[in-house]
Amino acid sequence: MTNLQTGRCRKCLRACFSSPSWLRPAARPRCCVARTRRILRIRFRPRSLHRGRSLGLGPTDGLLKQALISAVLLLAAGPACSDDVLIADFEGKDYGDWTVTGTAFGSGPARGTLPKQMTVSGFQGEALVNTFAGGDDSVGTLVSPEFKVARKRINFLIGGGRHPGEACVNLLVDGTTVRTATGFDSEYLRWTSWTVEDLQGKTARLEIIDRRQGDWGHINVDHIVLSDDPPRIEDDRDSFLAKAQASVTAQAQRVKNDPQRPVFHVLAPAYWMNDPNGPLFHKGFYHLFYQHNPFGDEWGNMHWGHVRSRDLVKWEHLPIALWPSKAQGEDHVFSGSAARTRKGDLMLLYTSIGGRLPEQWAAVPEDDDLVRWKKHPRNPLMTEALHGNGKVYEWRDPYFFQEGDGDFVVCGGNLNASAGGQGVVCLYRAESEDLTGWKHLGVLFQHPDAKVKNIECPLFFKVGSRWVLIVSQGTPVEYFTGPWEPSVVKFAPTHRGVVDHGQFYAPNVMADPQGRHLLWGWVNGYPGGRGWRHALTLPRALRVLDDGRLAQAPVLEAQKLREGTEQRFAWVKLDGGVVLLDGLRGDAL
Repeated sequence: MTNLQTGRCRKCLRACFSSPSWLRPAARPRCCVARTRRILRIRFRPRSLHRGRSLGLGPTDGLLKQALISAVLLLAAGPACSDDVLIADFEGKDYGDWTVTGTAFGSGPARGTLPKQMTVSGFQGEALVNTFAGGDDSVGTLVSPEFKVARKRINFLIGGGRHPGEACVNLLVDGTTVRTATGFDSEYLRWTSWTVEDLQGKTARLEIIDRRQGDWGHINVDHIVLSDDPPRIEDDRDSFLAKAQASVTAQAQRVKNDPQRPVFHVLAPAYWMNDPNGPLFHKGFYHLFYQHNPFGDEWGNMHWGHVRSRDLVKWEHLPIALWPSKAQGEDHVFSGSAARTRKGDLMLLYTSIGGRLPEQWAAVPEDDDLVRWKKHPRNPLMTEALHGNGKVYEWRDPYFFQEGDGDFVVCGGNLNASAGGQGVVCLYRAESEDLTGWKHLGVLFQHPDAKVKNIECPLFFKVGSRWVLIVSQGTPVEYFTGPWEPSVVKFAPTHRGVVDHGQFYAPNVMADPQGRHLLWGWVNGYPGGRGWRHALTLPRALRVLDDGRLAQAPVLEAQKLREGTEQRFAWVKLDGGVVLLDGLRGDAL
């Protein structure tokens, strides 16, 4: 027989030796991935060990074989550390010693998604706390027995509504709430970790409350443990990207022959697209990313789509590059830019949107073709803590540039939200060569018009001796030009103009090997319901005229799109004529 003392919960024991795949950390339950040093003792008496014979493991001793291999691996990993202490895994038919009030918690843990509820996922095992019993209008509380805080952290999975004080998990010590957490307006449960070193040795209770009625008036909770380590968050990249790519591929077959789809503009193979993101040049290819919903032709589920071209005319669709890491709390991957360190290392900077405040994250390539990307291990690279006691609202859309020996980022947003907002562009400087440490320098630009309440997708770059700032604050998109010195921080433009008067928004700019500054914008205004929506402009080359105006021209490569011979006409005066379509108007005429 085999006797294993593992300190594992019931969910983990089910998986321990059911398959050799358990030996791979990625295959183990999350709560056990970090426990590779916790088998304390193994006692065995195999049938083949008797009368002085040596130990032999035959084909019928598979379980023992796995146990011994596991023991060797686990013991070789190092000295034992403190086991996690399971508070609740909610796998029983009822809540045991927990005290229940109201109707929201039902008669016991839910076996996943409840009637009329969106799909619930991310929980461990077969059951969880789910207060959608009876819908979003039911209320109630669930209170744990007392327990000793005997580890440095309390880790648990949480989802549901974001309603502090109304739908939340509270840690109570002496009847006072000392920690609290909510869901993220999502049915996907994510790991949350409270640091409780200051409470070690104290007696505490957990309180799960649902007093919220109406939209997202429920909470989901599972697998609560005391631990000395933060929860290990598995990489959900492959599963999310596979679903997204499959969705787009299937829809692309249905829409590819739609005669109203643009032919030579960049657009997604199917479904929604908006802002161009992160243009760059790498090893003979122009790479261009864009905001993309791979699941519908309305805004939502923001990913980064990806195309590349050798000539700026013929574009090749590549797999979706960036995805929202649900297990790390991301709901959307918002706009951003490409950055390159002084050593030549590439990364994509973007705004991460989730249950917390906006943060600026990065992704780095896993291959030299820039097809496969992973989230930077140091994320988040920039948080609201950079602003000290200040507050920048709607803080997003990092754009990277270099000047002299400095590496900089600008982000858009607004100040004075209580007064309706005041559109600003904030400036940051890197304090590390790998671009993982940043310092807030101050406000680079404040929009001169009080009616501009917020600024999105700011671009700041140098053309010749002049600096250009492009800001999206609604329509039209504006530009400002003038001199700038990093030591001064504030940009004082001398000229102001409009980039485009049409269905144009949120452009992005890159400098290419020819020294050109190339711009793409989002062409919006396409109606929904077709299975695809929106496109990007053809690339434009920018220059600043002597009087400070920003000039734009189609790139020369666009001439490849012409067919036949060129016809030129001198000035021709047209007299009279017949009006065939009187009153016809449109923005494409």
